[in-house]
Amino acid sequence: MSGIKQQQLRLRNETVDKLRLVLSASNHRSMSSLADEVLEQGLDQRIAAMGDDDVAARTMRSLANRNG
Repeated sequence: MSGIKQQQLRLRNETVDKLRLVLSASNHRSMSSLADEVLEQGLDQRIAAMGDDDVAARTMRSLANRNG
């Protein structure tokens, strides 16, 4: 399992409200775990959408595969 790094994020009020709404209907124990999952899924999609010739995309894919 990947390590956990404590991080403080500044989120818009609307984003927090949406997280609370989804959290109320999910099995997640905390808003942090839900936000982590949502971010991971969204970032995976963005990385996949980047072209293979994109150095940043290749780097992120290698990191994701190493830590996954």
